[in-house]
Amino acid sequence: MTPRIRVYPPAWAPLRSLALLAAAVGCGHTDPFSSPPYGSNEPFDVTAPTRLTLNPLDDRNAAWLPDGSGILYSTKLAEREDGDVCLALLPPTGGRQTRVTCDLTVGGVDSTNAIESAAPAPDGRLAFIGSSGPVGASNALSEGLVIAPTSDPHGATLIQRIPYTISGEPTHNHVRAVRWLGPSRLGFIGGAIANFSDCIGCAASRVVSDQKIVTIDAAGGAPATPVPGTDFASGLSAGPTEDEIYYTLGGDSRVYRKTLSTGEVTVAFDFSGAGIARDVSVVGNKLAAIVGGRVAFGINPLLGPTQRDSGGVVHVVNLVTGADQPLDTPGVLFRHPVLSPGGASIVADGYALVIFDNGTIADTTVAAHPDIYLFGAP
Repeated sequence: MTPRIRVYPPAWAPLRSLALLAAAVGCGHTDPFSSPPYGSNEPFDVTAPTRLTLNPLDDRNAAWLPDGSGILYSTKLAEREDGDVCLALLPPTGGRQTRVTCDLTVGGVDSTNAIESAAPAPDGRLAFIGSSGPVGASNALSEGLVIAPTSDPHGATLIQRIPYTISGEPTHNHVRAVRWLGPSRLGFIGGAIANFSDCIGCAASRVVSDQKIVTIDAAGGAPATPVPGTDFASGLSAGPTEDEIYYTLGGDSRVYRKTLSTGEVTVAFDFSGAGIARDVSVVGNKLAAIVGGRVAFGINPLLGPTQRDSGGVVHVVNLVTGADQPLDTPGVLFRHPVLSPGGASIVADGYALVIFDNGTIADTTVAAHPDIYLFGAP
């Protein structure tokens, strides 16, 4: 009997390669790629949570514009043979893309460029991870943390090359969760990425080991600085001042708050029996995080302590009352929730649960490729 494959919800999940992260900077460029014709001016599914994107490839890592007027996210377009990871802009409630930017280097369609972990600043600047390399290459030739003077990613200035080494720390060849901690400081999670197979003859997959939270002067020129006590960090959010951060650690149910200048650490919230917490986002007295789901913290033979994560449940916490509201969504697991500037909404990556059924045995796995979802934040 031919196995049947059922996807719940129906097979809409967009796809994205995890390989590339952004661009050689300071080069000429082609005009931004025009918005593709698919889609409408309304969300694809208005059922809460609202699914904002419908793409045969990946849509992920959304970020709010500082005034809440739009949502930036990384996207890979099926019609682009160069494999670029582009930057798209959506209205705050979804609908048709209003801008898509792909080519960042002179090579255009003859090179693969990527824009990842976009972080717009209140003054209009845009920080992101940019990379560029030959089409079809397994690794980028040029990669770094860069800052563009406007929301257009072209013309960015290199702040930190990737990979990099900090004295006393292992080399970091992967960066994610870029955050503005203030007008003059950026924070991010530095780690290692490698191709790893779970068994002899099995297909290799890319595995990320988050190593440490790092801060860096947004003006460039100063060395990156690791944040003590953040080994195996799994989430990072700016705090109310440039001197404060919220973060999570691999295998841990707690969200921590740290004062950078003094090193003082407190527990902001403990999800306890709900499971491992990660991907924290804090705005005012509201905290969002991914909790539980398909996640495991263990030792990888190549990378050491590593958290394997296929997604979990979005939780929203009132930090004043301690009330915790899980936003459970059957059939979908989530990563990377981000609260809107006013704290009223959340965007997150959603991964469909996929059921393989051969007529005798049914097994459930998680789709490899996410879409962007919008939640109301209670």
